[in-house]
Amino acid sequence: MRGHTFCCLSLLGALALAGEPLSWGYRDGQGVSFDLYRDYLIVAQGSAGPLKGLNFLLDTGASPSVVNRPLAQKLHLQESPASLAVIAGNVPAGRAVLPSLEFGPLRRDNFQVLVEDLSFFQKAFPVRIDAVIGLDVLGQSPFIIDYRSREIHFGSIPTQATSLPLRIQGGLPIVDAELDHVPVHLLLDTAAPSLILFGPVTPMKISLTIGEFERTQVRLKSLKLGETNFGRQEASLVKGRSNGSRDFDGLLSPTALGITKVAFDLRQGLLAFNR
Repeated sequence: MRGHTFCCLSLLGALALAGEPLSWGYRDGQGVSFDLYRDYLIVAQGSAGPLKGLNFLLDTGASPSVVNRPLAQKLHLQESPASLAVIAGNVPAGRAVLPSLEFGPLRRDNFQVLVEDLSFFQKAFPVRIDAVIGLDVLGQSPFIIDYRSREIHFGSIPTQATSLPLRIQGGLPIVDAELDHVPVHLLLDTAAPSLILFGPVTPMKISLTIGEFERTQVRLKSLKLGETNFGRQEASLVKGRSNGSRDFDGLLSPTALGITKVAFDLRQGLLAFNR
């Protein structure tokens, strides 16, 4: 992953990596309500610059965050050329400095974001998505996502049923797992619809857009995270990039495993969850 800047949007089939120092504060334990679409996609409201009531897709598999181009134009952001490395190849994008962003108790000022046309999200959402907020905004405060209450809480993390080591690679959260007793490294991605594994798959489609990727369904006899065995699981096997820029074997969706609460503590290198 050295020398690459990516943004991982699993809903789009995009895989990207980046990281930068952060400087903002949070109030311990404050909760932010969110809407849940398709039983796994988290959308909450926030603001960027003077614009309030914006819809943010929260994606732990995204770093850096991405701003929809119409929003960037309203904010008069100056773009420089950039690109996204996705499963199907590379797509053009822009890079800009966002003057300010607020989400719940979090605030960031003058930080780099990617700029892309996110209109394809209309296929998945009844609301407009103004930005995809990743770990460059979320990641330096411990936080817990409660899918049942539909709230995300920032601050100290209560004890959960299961915990395991979490490490950050290229700004993205990676956990060790076992699939059919084979060790793998998976990106814990709240915007992933299912377990998605990368492998050499013969493409069945010729023309792809940024929101599409080729996949084949496979069945696993077991999936293990830490001491928890989730038993038989279905996964999507997709044709991944082969340029050596990826240090993980697939994307792991919390809700696809029946997880009701998932907690991230990047400082302590800890992932915790309840089923």
